[in-house]
Amino acid sequence: MGMWGATALGILIGYRPPKRHTRLDHLSFWQKLGHLDLPGCGLLTAGLSLFLTGLNLGGGLYSWLNVRTISTLITGIVILISFGIYEWKGTQTGILHHDLFKGGKAQGRTFAVCLGLIFIEGVMLFSFIVFYPVMSTNLFATDPLQVAARSMPFWVCGCLSTVAWGMASTRFRTIREPLFLGYLLFTAGVVGWATIQPDDGLTQLCLGGLAGFGFGAPLILIISGVQLATPHRLIATATAVTTSSRAVAATVFTAIYSAALNSRLDTNIPKQVGAATLQAGLPASSIGAFVTALVANDRAALGAVPGVSSDIVSVGVVALKQAFADSLCVVYIIAAPFGAVACVACFFLGDLRNTMNYRVDAPVEDLHAKQHHEAHGDGHGNQRIGGA
Repeated sequence: MGMWGATALGILIGYRPPKRHTRLDHLSFWQKLGHLDLPGCGLLTAGLSLFLTGLNLGGGLYSWLNVRTISTLITGIVILISFGIYEWKGTQTGILHHDLFKGGKAQGRTFAVCLGLIFIEGVMLFSFIVFYPVMSTNLFATDPLQVAARSMPFWVCGCLSTVAWGMASTRFRTIREPLFLGYLLFTAGVVGWATIQPDDGLTQLCLGGLAGFGFGAPLILIISGVQLATPHRLIATATAVTTSSRAVAATVFTAIYSAALNSRLDTNIPKQVGAATLQAGLPASSIGAFVTALVANDRAALGAVPGVSSDIVSVGVVALKQAFADSLCVVYIIAAPFGAVACVACFFLGDLRNTMNYRVDAPVEDLHAKQHHEAHGDGHGNQRIGGA
């Protein structure tokens, strides 16, 4: 939170770009508001809200076959399909501006591929952000500081790797191969997490570093590719659509992961803990109360379970960790195929050599360079660089 606050304060104080004039400057606030894609925003918001509500209702408050769950899901899906049709046929200048998808391999196709790649990045990233701490808490550590520390290999390697990926992309004037290698490493880490067992604490950390190093590539190169592949007048729109794609992926797949994990846990915990403690000598009549108390980490309730002993509690703890390990793997099993798709999709990116230059189309200040008298200049030894 402190870093977020410092960033916001720095932007507020230090970001003072010159005022730019656009063809909409003469319009009033309400006229400018009318230029927004309000129907598209409304359809997308309503569709996502209902779809995510249905995902969260299913398997929890109601069963997946309950009419409340099904009706909410179907309604949300229908509205999202309506959003797609509207953006395709109802408008050409909406959220998904049609000019973003024109221009051939190096422009329209590259933008579309980048949009898919950042969606996949969101799918994979939030399997880590949300469920890696769950794995750490239930398998390796209970102290909040230790749980946070176990995530550091991912973030540290990701931060450091951005320098390497940026230098490689600049040196070879391409984002295609660096993105492929990045997604390959990221996917390898995700696949590894799907195999984690309760005694694989060090392996989890190493895989975190591997996945983090790969994550650095899409973190910096996808937005760069988007801004290099889109018309200058649509850079802001393209960037907003791209970041929104990641947000949609994160929101939808966090709900999907949660539903899948909860379904596995509801099955595995009673089955595995019950079987282990029954074999250890716990009366069958006490299994339900024991499982409930163990999951809640209620020591007083555990001690009050008829027939319980310290050895049985130890057996139950081991079985509970194994049940979590066997259940958490479903999150990464879902995420891993998306990484494989991303690796293939990288090869459909266009050649960006022509736009990977040092031209600044929208500089925050007017830059001038002193030239020799024989250079083309303004007659006073100065020449404007960096764009208009």
